[in-house]
Amino acid sequence: MRRALQVIGYPLLFLAILAAVYWWGTRLRPTNPVTAADAPEVVVMDASQPVPFAQPTEGWFHRKFLTRRPMQVDQVQKEGIPAIRCTTDASGSIFGRYTDVDLQRFPILAWSWLVEKPVESELDERTVEGDDHPARLYVRFRDEDGGDHNMEIIWANKHFKPGEYKYLRGFPHYVAQTGNQEVGKWVTEEVDLLPIYRKISERDDRPHTTIVSIFCDTDDTETSSVAYFSDIVLRERGH
Repeated sequence: MRRALQVIGYPLLFLAILAAVYWWGTRLRPTNPVTAADAPEVVVMDASQPVPFAQPTEGWFHRKFLTRRPMQVDQVQKEGIPAIRCTTDASGSIFGRYTDVDLQRFPILAWSWLVEKPVESELDERTVEGDDHPARLYVRFRDEDGGDHNMEIIWANKHFKPGEYKYLRGFPHYVAQTGNQEVGKWVTEEVDLLPIYRKISERDDRPHTTIVSIFCDTDDTETSSVAYFSDIVLRERGH
């Protein structure tokens, strides 16, 4: 019995320890968040400034998954615009910034994105097996009691219209763009996060936005994609 444990159990235990260490090293632990100053907007990501993809510094993170290869992230010029390029090949990960910004004061999330290569798959994006999108923003809120509320803003493939919600295993995705009509073009977006927070949390308090990040993935459909993001900011209404 002991010999069997040594042969079978110890390798599995070793793998479990490795998995736990990996998770501990890559989970989202807020440090040095972006905060608001006396200005009408908060710059979350400035694509013209150096961004620490390879070794994220305090305030940044690259969330990789144990069973998936990460997306490739680079800084480039796309049609003369400084941009962050995300390339996937049956891969996916999340790269972003920690924030601590009053959502009620800065409810507008504004950015531009360009999808160069969309997700082309027969798998249904409404299912777990087909849950890939060429471009997403992963956002987290913290309520007044310290609870976290997570959601994504997505460029959907074909089954949703802008303004709709996709729920997968209860997780909310807000649809900002969809389909291939705007592929190859820079699209400027503004989304009011406060009503989204109210809907997904069912709360009427004054929360903070604590994470804003970019997320591209084709790991489920085993396809590939290319997308670009320019500056990402949180704004007051009317600016």
